Amino acid sequence: MSPTIALPAFAPDQPAPRVDAALREALHACDQARECAVLWFADVQRRALHRELGHASLELYATQALGFSQNRYWQFKRLADDLDRLPALKEAVATGGIGWTKAQQVARVATPETQHAWVARAATTGRRELAR
Repeated sequence: MSPTIALPAFAPDQPAPRVDAALREALHACDQARECAVLWFADVQRRALHRELGHASLELYATQALGFSQNRYWQFKRLADDLDRLPALKEAVATGGIGWTKAQQVARVATPETQHAWVARAATTGRRELAR
């Protein structure tokens, strides 16, 4: 995963192909940022860093310090738990092999024994097909 995410600068009234390309680029950057954020969140959880940061629980840290909604907290928490349980999935997310949405789908069905096969399938399968 690259350390810097570049965003296309917004410029109004561009031709449709340029708007489409810029929007796709921005959405890709959002996905990369979310994948990076969940890895950092998992590290906070694993090492209980919320305590060092002055919060009694991970949930309070997420909702108070990070401004997460309850829904966003539970999405991050669930995937962070799954990344700790499934190291091959964690590695695939960390290296950009699969994204946030596919990681969530894989985590629903993978076990420690089947994680490698699911990660390999996710890397070569579209999101909708993977969901089926």
